[in-house]
Amino acid sequence: MVAKKTAMKKPVMKAKKVTAMTKKFAKAKVSKVSAGGKGFKIKIGILTGKNFDPIPVGTQDPKYPDKFKFKNNREGWGGQFHIDVSVGLKMAALHPDLFEIDLMTGKDITQARLKKNHVNMNFWYDVGVAMLQKDKKHTKEVMAAHKNPDCRMWPSWEYYDWVLYKPNYMKQCIKAGIPMIDTIFIEDGFDPKNVLKQVQAKKWDKFFVKPAHYTFFGAGAIHGKTQDFIDNPSLLANYAKENKSMKAFLVQPYTLKPNGKVFDEVRNFFIDGEWAYSVYTDGTDYEGVYEQPPGAVKDACKEIACRCYKEVLKAAKWQGKPIKTLMNRIDVGVVPDKSKPKGFRVFINEIELEMTTWLARYVPFNLCDRMGEAATKKARELLTGLLKSGRKVKQVLEVLEERLGPL
Repeated sequence: MVAKKTAMKKPVMKAKKVTAMTKKFAKAKVSKVSAGGKGFKIKIGILTGKNFDPIPVGTQDPKYPDKFKFKNNREGWGGQFHIDVSVGLKMAALHPDLFEIDLMTGKDITQARLKKNHVNMNFWYDVGVAMLQKDKKHTKEVMAAHKNPDCRMWPSWEYYDWVLYKPNYMKQCIKAGIPMIDTIFIEDGFDPKNVLKQVQAKKWDKFFVKPAHYTFFGAGAIHGKTQDFIDNPSLLANYAKENKSMKAFLVQPYTLKPNGKVFDEVRNFFIDGEWAYSVYTDGTDYEGVYEQPPGAVKDACKEIACRCYKEVLKAAKWQGKPIKTLMNRIDVGVVPDKSKPKGFRVFINEIELEMTTWLARYVPFNLCDRMGEAATKKARELLTGLLKSGRKVKQVLEVLEERLGPL
């Protein structure tokens, strides 16, 4: 086998048949409490841009803005209407008298724009996505917006970076006794000779290298047989040159199923602090996607994901105080293993924030409805946690408390 760079692994998308239209968006309840003064609304920014996470056919908001539709969606994975925009529209439909939703694409994102909103929620366009545009000025502005507390963005910077810098959560999970793939952590630049020396010490026949910060879809990765890299040192030397701007990398052994194929994943989703659903994704077949059926595999994956989520909660903070997260996806690797009592073993492969594939078409309930309600609750919680909310914002929060009950 010749060492080679990995191709980008697309986020798996496959349309489900929808037999009936879901119920219409719920009408907002009229409150007797004044909504912060005549015409005043809380402005909530939603950072969007997904062209790969379509909602079930026929469930879109009839007011879905044309600007945000992905027509002739050949670059993505089908569908004009996607979950990030849909959740923003759902929030507006639930409380039209209280919320003004500011939907943004990547090019709209500036510190000035975000500061005009009372709070912002990032459902897709983060620093990693900005880096793909290869526009240093734009990336610098998006990075500054994430770091600037005056932009009032969820996820908060410290929590966001804890997840994006993979060694953070991986080392924390390992310390907590949560199974993960054996990993060599490189955090001070890629030294080909030193990496190869460590790989040989572990006696890995094949290994995989990928950047550990601000990367996804398999970008910037290389893999192959250890002997190939020994025989041809230029392979890793060139890789180091191509990624000289990066400091952190993960080096891992090939983790394969007995049939030689890449391991499968069960992706577990947590909404508002609670496990919500799980979806199976095949390790090699992009079309092999479906809701994980009940049984031993689902139970084992849920159990380890919940253990992992407890570590997430240790890092998630808003205004310096612990907070339940809006959404997380925790990917659990599954490998058949006859030496184990249940015939398989599981491990944590990755933790994701809201800025990931939600697999909306494979959920056993209307994800837009659930996330619209959860995001509304989270916006209220975030605003309550801000030190300088202002009188009018507090009045609107009183309306939400009347409608939704206490936090």
